[in-house]
Parts: sequence; structure tokens; C-alpha cells
Amino acid sequence: MEIIYRVPGTKAARILAVMGFVVLVIMAIWILVDVFSGIFRWGFPGMVQWVEVLNVICIALPLPFVTIRRKHIYMTLIQKHLSDEQRRLLDIIVFFIVFLFAAVVAWRVSTEALYSVKYWESSDVGITVYWFPGKIGLAFGFITMTLAVIGQFINAIRRKVEENGRGE
Repeated sequence: MEIIYRVPGTKAARILAVMGFVVLVIMAIWILVDVFSGIFRWGFPGMVQWVEVLNVICIALPLPFVTIRRKHIYMTLIQKHLSDEQRRLLDIIVFFIVFLFAAVVAWRVSTEALYSVKYWESSDVGITVYWFPGKIGLAFGFITMTLAVIGQFINAIRRKVEENGRGE
């Protein structure tokens, strides 16, 4: 019988994924209205900039959910030639590398988000487009992804220790 480990934050990750979908729908409606308004020679000022902000948010928010569900790119070509023990060891190594990457990116985008909020970073393109919502969304997505990877890393180590304790 295989023990299934729950990763802390699964419910929060699911909520973030739904929020990402809602932002995607808002972005699609925004683009649709802009395209149809072009028929009447009218458009939203700053359309491209707003879509960039919404795009960043809708991509960053589902990252923890994808990470927890392990629906990201998987190394099938390598893993099908490995034993179960080697696969678990490879999982631990991969989780550690992904953790390092996600932690560095989370740290950098968090400092960018703090700067953006502190100085109300914006662009003037007919209207003022503020960048801090996108940067906060990106930082939040990477921070929660990092936390999810930490949970997966701990569970992978726990499985490896239990496997060694059973003598497999």
C-alpha cells in the first residue's frame, strides 16, 4: 500500500489557480471589447500594457497548483530506465534544484514588487498603467511555488527514509 502525502497549501494553490483563470477570463473579455471597439475607431488606451500585467498575473498564480499536482514537464525518457529507488533519488535532486531556482526568482521578483509598490511604478500611454499588480502577482506566484516545492522536497525525503527503513 502506497502512502499518499498531502502537501500543505493544496487548497490555497487550487484557489490561486482559480484566481488565475478568472484573470485570464477578464483579460479575454478586455481584448474582445478592444477588438470590437476598433470597428468604431475607438480603443482602450494602454491596452497592450494592461494585457501584459494581466498575462503575468494569470501565468504566475497557477504555478503552485501545477507544481503540487506535478503536471509540469516530466522526464519520461530518463525515468523509464531507472529503478524506483533511483527515481526517488532523482526526484529529491530535481526538487532541490527547482527549489533553488524558485527561491532566487521569488526573491528577485519580490524585491521588484516592493520597489514597484513603493514608487507606484507606472507607464503613461494615454492612461496611467500601474505595474505593481502584475509584479505582486508574479512574486506571490513564485513565493507560493517555492513553498510547494519545499513541501514536495520534504515528502520525497520522507518517502526515501521510509523506504530505507523497510529495507526495500
